[in-house]
Parts: sequence; C-alpha cells; structure tokens
Amino acid sequence: MVSVFDSEISASVFADDEVKSLLSDVEQIRSALEVEAKLALVQQALGLIPEGKGDTISRLLSTLELQPKLLATAYAKDGISTPGLVRLIRERLPAEVSDFLHWGATSQDIEDTALVLRLKSLAGIMESRLDVLIALLGQLTASHRHTLTVARTRTQWATPTVFGLKTASWLAPLKRQKMRLHSLLPRLLVVQLGGAGGTLAAMGVRGTEVGERLAAALDLNSPSMPWHNQRDNIVEFSNWLAMTSGIIGKMGQDFLLLAQSEVAEVGFTGGGGSSTMPQKSNPVVAEDLVALARFASTQIGTVHQTLLHANERDGVSMTLESMSLPALISACASSLRLAIASLNNIEIREKTMLANLEKSNGMVLAEAAVFELSKFVERKQATEIVYQACSDASESGRHLITELSKSSDAEVDWEQLKDPQNYLGVAQDIIDRVLEDGAMERN
Repeated sequence: MVSVFDSEISASVFADDEVKSLLSDVEQIRSALEVEAKLALVQQALGLIPEGKGDTISRLLSTLELQPKLLATAYAKDGISTPGLVRLIRERLPAEVSDFLHWGATSQDIEDTALVLRLKSLAGIMESRLDVLIALLGQLTASHRHTLTVARTRTQWATPTVFGLKTASWLAPLKRQKMRLHSLLPRLLVVQLGGAGGTLAAMGVRGTEVGERLAAALDLNSPSMPWHNQRDNIVEFSNWLAMTSGIIGKMGQDFLLLAQSEVAEVGFTGGGGSSTMPQKSNPVVAEDLVALARFASTQIGTVHQTLLHANERDGVSMTLESMSLPALISACASSLRLAIASLNNIEIREKTMLANLEKSNGMVLAEAAVFELSKFVERKQATEIVYQACSDASESGRHLITELSKSSDAEVDWEQLKDPQNYLGVAQDIIDRVLEDGAMERN
C-alpha cells in the first residue's frame, strides 16, 4: 500500500475503476500516443514532414500497446516518461519514418497535452457525479422544507429553522461549483505545444498553425502561447477539486454533528460497528467525507508550489504536480461518489428534531421574544427582560415564554410567540431561490 487510493483494503472505499483507469500508466501512455499520432498527421498535412510519413506513424500508434514497466528505466534517467516512450516507438517504426516522429516537439508538450486529454474525461466524470449529488440534495431540500429543527451556531441552540434550509446550504455552493467548472474548462482544456524553448523554432513559420490544427484534431482549445511554464490553469482546476471536496466535507461534518448520540437527528443505514461495543452504529461515510476534504486541502498546497516554475522548464514542478494532482483528483472523485452514497442511505429523524427543539424549553425563541417585546419597550430593556427570563426558565425548568408572560405585562400574544413555526422568517423564500436552477447564482 502507498495510499488509501491503491490499497486492496481501502481502495474499495476511496477509489473506483472509472477514475483509476484514467489515472493509470496505461492511459497515460495511450493518451501520449494519441497526441504523437495527431501531431504527425497535422505536420504531414502542412508539409513539415513528407507525405505518407504521418500516415505510417498514425497507423502504428493506433494499435501499439506498451507495458508501463518498459518506461521505468528511462524515467529514472530522464525524470519524465516521454523520452523513453519516443525511443520505444522509433524502434518499432521503419527506419525511413522514425526520424519524423515527434518532429519539433519536446517531451513536456506530449506530457501536458496527454494530461489535458485525461483531465477532460475526468472533468466529465466529476460533472456527472456533481449533477447526481445536486439532484439528490434538491429532492431532500424540497422534501424537508417544512421539517422543524434547531439552528445551531457555535454548536449551541440558536433559533428555530427547517431542515430543508440546512440542506439548501449544502446544495447552493455545489450549484456554484458547477458554474465554476463550466467557466474554467475552456482555459484548462488547451493543447500544449512549444518545442524546446517555447518558440516552436524547429517548425519554422508554421509553428502556430501546427498548434492550432493539433488542438482542433484533439478537440481542445488553442492557447495564446505555450503554457509549459504557466501552471495556473492546472492549479485553477486543482482549486476546484479541493473546494468541491471541502464543500462536501462541510456536509459530512454536519452529518457527524447531527448523528451524535446526544443529537441523533440523522443516521445512516448500514452504519459501521465496533469490535467491542454492540450498540455502536458509526457514521463512517460522514467521517470519510471530512477526511477527504482535509486531505484535499493539504494536497492543494503542494500543487500551488508548481506555480513557482523556474524559467522555461522546471523538473521539480513537473514531479511535484505528478505526485499531488492524481491524489487530489482521486480525493474529489471519491468525495462526490461517497456523498451520493450517504444521501442514498441517510435517515432523517423528524420526531427527534422536534423533540430536540422542544427540549430547549423555548430558549430558541429568545431572539423572537426580544424583538416582540421591543414593540412595547426599548430594545435594551427588552433584552434585559429576556435575559432574566432565560435565567429563570433554566432554574425552574419552565418554558421561556411562560416565564416571560409572568414577568412582563406587555400585550404580547404569548401563544403565538410560543410556536416556533411563527419565527422562520423567509426560510421558504430562500429555499425556493436555491431550488430554482441557477437563479440564485445569476442574481
């Protein structure tokens, strides 16, 4: 085991075949071969390499399969896989063709463009999972828009709320994440072609046109200049990955707090057990969401280091990126998948929520009482009256509003004030705005 993502024990939770396949050595080689093949065809079409040479290269690469272990020795020597890959391909090409492979390109051109091709597929997976998660949270929010519960600030009872407003707070940032993803993809999905020093000198005056045609052939965008030493687009996507994991981690953290034995407002079917305590039903999936969020936040710091890219090529930054980016991708993909699983297995305990609300003995209505009394006396005096009533209610065990009705002769409708349903403000309007597709974000 090197990480939870490749352990035979833990990978069943933290990894999945779809993502692992795209991050594999095999897929890295396959995407690099695709870039080399398309580059040869483009250069042939533009007359940079002789007619037929690009066709021969493309035909060979379309069927070529290379075992990753064949590149291990070359990687140890070169610090990057492409030089070894190019040597292996040339050994398999006819002698009269081999020199025209990789014409005027540099290793990082192939590495970066192959990475972008895989990121394109990975981003599609992320968006698909995000869509499912958004839909599930939308259903949960709509279903519990009238479910009374307690809002808690700094872990303490605050005011009455509805559970649907809490779930809406998980949903809204994920909708914004989808918009952010759509915004960044045109910048991320760009071809890299700069040649040895970023000038494409070996391709002469056709260098820009080669890059543009290669981008079109690979269904990528063409940047204003080679970006081999500008990692901001990769870092921007990495930020998105870490932010998505963090947003989901907040939901997981709320799950943990709400699933505590003393609170018990949510639970999960098939919760984890203890080796010695039969009563335990641990919210393992929620713990995983928080752990993944915290892990992602540490990885983004390393990816940010790649922005300090020395001159035109930096082997340190390339190595750091290859160490941290796959782990960050895996963490985010797992966060999305596990979040979906958590919502499919969550138990919402409405009766417990109501019981916890009643357990406060009206303390959650203290703010409501202050503002109601302020209609009859100055705000400062109203606050003092409610403070004293809170103290009396704590000692007597009576409801806060009952104590207030005895200590104040203000003409307040005490029964109406006592009902938490009457102090929910614009919760339903907020929920409507979140549930409307994109409306909240556009405004």
